[in-house]
Amino acid sequence: MLTLSKIGWWGAFGGPAQKGIKTYSVSPFQQNPFAGVLKGYMFNGFRRAVKHMPYSGIPFLVGYFIYSWGNKEYNYVNSKEGHLAHAGEH
Repeated sequence: MLTLSKIGWWGAFGGPAQKGIKTYSVSPFQQNPFAGVLKGYMFNGFRRAVKHMPYSGIPFLVGYFIYSWGNKEYNYVNSKEGHLAHAGEH
């Protein structure tokens, strides 16, 4: 039969309190992780977004124009005028 003389319920050892363990923490009243996030983003974020426009904006515009041209071409080819213009070609 298993005796639980040294280990109590839920792993509580029941021995004396440990000594020599130091813990440090910051009070939750002193922590403010989002302090100045919006203020800093208003200027630095806008500047960074404008700085990256050539790298992300130009490919986005090229992709958008290709997408819109493809949709227009698809709708034309599948329309009555497109079928008549191609005269049944596949």
